[in-house]
Amino acid sequence: MRRKWLWVLAAAAFLLVLSALLRPLYPPLRHPLDALLLAQSLLAKEEKSWLARWTLPPERREETPGDVPLDFYIPGGSDEPPRGCILLAHGMTDAGRRDARLAAFARSLARLGFAVAAPDLPGMRRFRPDVRDVARLASTFAWLDGRRPPSVPRCGLFGLSFSAGPAFLAAARPEVAGRVGYMIAVGAYYDLREVLLHLTTSGRGHEPAFPGGPPLWTGKWLFLRYNADLLGLDGHEAEVEAIVRRKLADEKADIASLVSRLPEEGRGVLALMENTDAALFDAIYRSQPPAMRQRLEAWSLEGVVRRGGYPLFLIHGRGDPLVPFSAGVHLAREAREVPGRKVRLLIVEALGHVDASKTPFSVRKLGETAQLLGFLSEALSAMEKN
Repeated sequence: MRRKWLWVLAAAAFLLVLSALLRPLYPPLRHPLDALLLAQSLLAKEEKSWLARWTLPPERREETPGDVPLDFYIPGGSDEPPRGCILLAHGMTDAGRRDARLAAFARSLARLGFAVAAPDLPGMRRFRPDVRDVARLASTFAWLDGRRPPSVPRCGLFGLSFSAGPAFLAAARPEVAGRVGYMIAVGAYYDLREVLLHLTTSGRGHEPAFPGGPPLWTGKWLFLRYNADLLGLDGHEAEVEAIVRRKLADEKADIASLVSRLPEEGRGVLALMENTDAALFDAIYRSQPPAMRQRLEAWSLEGVVRRGGYPLFLIHGRGDPLVPFSAGVHLAREAREVPGRKVRLLIVEALGHVDASKTPFSVRKLGETAQLLGFLSEALSAMEKN
């Protein structure tokens, strides 16, 4: 599988160079070689990557600015200032900043010459949005920016999956706004209501309920498990856990006896979770307690994206089972309302949620890979010069 990807990368790189020479199919590319090296390092096992073979291992330091533990990666064996700096926000994983994929990505960026900070976000580690994670990202970004030599471009933010929400919100905070050089987000949501619509309904006819791939049916129950307080079910964690366990074992399992133990508002939440008819979703959602809807809508990125003029790079899987790619379309559309702002959106078949998906080789896949290299090249340009 990985050998096929290497052939695809090589062919796509050739296509990318050829297209740049023959006609302007892509925006001006300043870092095509770096893009190829980064893409190969993401698809190959780290120890087999070209970067690992040709560059020195990066240095990792453990820092604790403002009581927030983070890993700070810098290029190894060099006294030169970094090419740029970036703060990585890990997604929902109990491994936190030590998630193997995130750590490998951080090391690859450091091998390319960038300074990388990856803070720990307890809310994301507990699979739930937490306003304190926003504060942690803002404070650690200010710390990273404060270490930046004058010759180094402004630092940027990278949001992975649901952590893109806290990252966007952090970038809009007064202590950070105006200091962000760029933002990169993979599989970002636009608002949690749309995520629930996607996860809970099976669609209109044979079409997905919201533009994107078929929803991962376990997603809504995991959302319920980790966000009971957000949904107004705090104090009923035992009942919620029993419901989730039963549904994960069998989606068609009868949970009436468990639901009957919940207060009326809790039963309304379960009606929302069990509904599979997209046409009924809005009515059921509007029937939820105002306080619950306000808590969900507080995490909406509507209006937030317009608060900054920094370049924005969004990439989303067309068949994302957790967050529909339409979220990326919404984010890009709103960001482009800022005059003169650079916004790049790439929607690809070869990406699931945040991991590469298995798709057969095709001419379309070849062209898509060339587009991905172009996207990475533009993002690397913004990271080094903004």
